[in-house]
Amino acid sequence: MEDKLRQIVTKIEASKLPDNDKEELYATISEGLQATVWPILLKYMPKEELKDLADNPSKVTVESYAKLIEDTIKDGQALKEIDGLMNDVLSEVEKALAQEGLQ
Repeated sequence: MEDKLRQIVTKIEASKLPDNDKEELYATISEGLQATVWPILLKYMPKEELKDLADNPSKVTVESYAKLIEDTIKDGQALKEIDGLMNDVLSEVEKALAQEGLQ
C-alpha cells in the first residue's frame, strides 16, 4: 500500500498540473481513503465500549479514544480489511491518473 501511495504522489508531483489541481487531487485521495477506513473501524469497534462513550460524552478523552481504536485493531482483522480496501482504492486512483495521462 505504501509503495502504491508513493508512486501516486510521485506521478502527481511530476505532472504539469497546477499546484491547486494537485492539492485537489490529494484532498480527493485523502477523503477516499478516510471513507474507506472509518466504516471498517466502526464495524470492528467493541460495541459496548463505543456505546458507553456515545452515551457518556464526558468520558471521551484522548486516552479513551486511543483505547477504543487500539481495542478495535488489536486482533489485526480490521487492519487486514483496511489494507485490502485501501489497496483497491489506490489501484483505482492509479487507473484514473493513467486515464488522465498521468503516468
